[in-house]
Amino acid sequence: MNLTTIYIDAANIILSAKRLEFDMELDNLFQYLKDKYRGARILFFIGDVMYLNNIKDILERHLVELIIKQSVREGGKIKANCDVELTNRMTIDVERNKVGNILLVSGDGDFIALTDYAKGMGKDIRCMAVSPMDTSNRIKQRQYLRIMYFIQIREKLEIKKPSLST
Repeated sequence: MNLTTIYIDAANIILSAKRLEFDMELDNLFQYLKDKYRGARILFFIGDVMYLNNIKDILERHLVELIIKQSVREGGKIKANCDVELTNRMTIDVERNKVGNILLVSGDGDFIALTDYAKGMGKDIRCMAVSPMDTSNRIKQRQYLRIMYFIQIREKLEIKKPSLST
């Protein structure tokens, strides 16, 4: 099995892009992933946030599997704990040999044990994050983990703004 399964931690990439004022378009991200990883299965983990209805059409158009977790307010922040769901799903997929190659779209260091596990099970695993600044040093230190950053392909992912002609 050589097809790639892509696990996307939506909160991580959306919040990281927002902090960098990176106007990322999810439609462009999914198209990029589909073009680069032909035949890939894409799983998008997100809390039940208000703007979810705005992106459902994009997810359906790109055949992205949507995993929604109930959000709760903790200390002024909205949390959905999608990390736990993503970890469970990837672990089960690796255990059952349902994945070939893995692309983890997140810079969150909480996933390092998961990436170590998948690598130990013989999986080729890569990481994609918004920028080096928003990527855990624990991820960057893993020699086996090839990392790609959104900022390297920014022009492909950003919302196309209409040009002003005079």
